Amino acid sequence: MVLKPAKAQYQGYVYGEVVLKNKQTYTGPIKWSGGQRLWSDVLSVAKSTNKNVFKYLDGSQIKRLSNEEGGREIDWKFMSLWEDRYPRRKKEILCRFGDIDFIHVTGSDKAQIYFKNGSKVRAVPYKDEAAELGKSIVVYVGGDSKTIKWDEISRVNFRNTPKNSRLGRWAPLYGTVHTSNGPITGFIQWNRYKYLNAHKLSGKTPDNAPVSYAFAHIARIERQGDQSLVQLRSGESMLLGASDDVSSANKGIIVMHPLYGRVLVEWKAFRSLTLQAQPSTGLDYDSYPEPSRLYATVHTTDSRTYKGTCMFDLDEEWNVEMLDGNKDGLFYQIPFYYISSIAPYRQRYSKVRLRNNSTLLLGWANDVSDKNWGVIIWLPNKKYQYIPWNQVKEISFR
Repeated sequence: MVLKPAKAQYQGYVYGEVVLKNKQTYTGPIKWSGGQRLWSDVLSVAKSTNKNVFKYLDGSQIKRLSNEEGGREIDWKFMSLWEDRYPRRKKEILCRFGDIDFIHVTGSDKAQIYFKNGSKVRAVPYKDEAAELGKSIVVYVGGDSKTIKWDEISRVNFRNTPKNSRLGRWAPLYGTVHTSNGPITGFIQWNRYKYLNAHKLSGKTPDNAPVSYAFAHIARIERQGDQSLVQLRSGESMLLGASDDVSSANKGIIVMHPLYGRVLVEWKAFRSLTLQAQPSTGLDYDSYPEPSRLYATVHTTDSRTYKGTCMFDLDEEWNVEMLDGNKDGLFYQIPFYYISSIAPYRQRYSKVRLRNNSTLLLGWANDVSDKNWGVIIWLPNKKYQYIPWNQVKEISFR
């Protein structure tokens, strides 16, 4: 039986116009250099260094942060002030393509990213995601693909995907991943890099026969030790192994959704995947709200309370930026606008309450551990208060 691709007029694909330096323009669906095709896909880059934030800290506070990051001991004598002794930690910006208005190319691997509200950040490649800036992108125009080199691009303007786009052959994987911490539903990237119905799952049967099946034919995948039980839509089932698609060599299953961001599920936390049809509404470009500044109420360990716009971890300012945290083989990246509160828990963790009243205990990442650089709250009359992380009892977001 041959399954035909769905012909749904799906609007979740990244779409826009690529304006070249010679003023030529290509308009159509876009595949970014890191393989991103959907508005829910994440662009992972690093913010250019912003030392202005340290003007809100005194010398002893800067020194403490520098020493915690393994920097050189700071000598605050007069001549040493000429040296660059600020704490050094490459700051990562994580946002979805649906949050971006346009990207302006400013160098061989640099860009300015403009959010939908007109705010911008200067971006350079992030150390673990070097392919996401400075590389060629692909635009699909009139049924053909056009590869455009980075140094040819002036800017990329993102637009709502037309309802009549012929994108059925690129149907994305969507389903529910059952994990050791419960079910998660969204768009799927299997083994990190397989995300379309046309992509194939490979493995070997118990008698060592190699087989592969397009995900369009697969209904369910269940982990069984270092192998997987694969159930086809035809009703046939088989046990497969000896491949990184279906064993502990799997690089992880990514689940993405506009509400909770992105979750990377390691093999040890994976239980099963049930594939299903993607929603027909609510996932288009206009479904992503304009960013607003983070506004927080901070309760401190000495019973003080501060309210105002804030900068979290001396870096995140907008509610479309994402919180990092890990939980037993699940690596979460959650937009701040979906977070209700964060409360440090012991040294390496935080209790993160979401707006649907569910709570996650996340740890180890800078955002949710004692590696957090603290919070700045802007108070009335242009005053401000810097609160180190070890003095935070709870942060509630409006």
